[in-house]
Amino acid sequence: MRKSVNLAAIALLLGACAAQPGARPVATAVKPAKPDLRSQTVRMTLPPDARTVGDAAEYLLEGSGYSLVIFCKQCPKAAPRLAAEPVSPLAFAKPNEITSATRALLLILGERRRLIVDDQLRLVTFDRIGAGL
Repeated sequence: MRKSVNLAAIALLLGACAAQPGARPVATAVKPAKPDLRSQTVRMTLPPDARTVGDAAEYLLEGSGYSLVIFCKQCPKAAPRLAAEPVSPLAFAKPNEITSATRALLLILGERRRLIVDDQLRLVTFDRIGAGL
């Protein structure tokens, strides 16, 4: 008996909400989650104004759902210096190549560098190989 009274009260409340004069149903589009960075592909082409690793990384991450972060409490100390370095010549070895976003980021970084990706927070940063966080 108690369950049927509760259900009837809920039904009345819901009916009152839907029955307001002039009210129109509202639908919101559900955006699918973007895939993680490892499964995204990019064309290995950089604009002429992307001269530093940081500029090139920002360009490659555009639209990926990930952001470059170089100044934070947990960021490696080397991240700002690496972001300010010129783009590695490795990035220009195969122009227009379609590759994974992570490989493209590694190519702009160059040798003896590592990419740190946080898929949960969707953040990317850099460090030198052998350096600790």
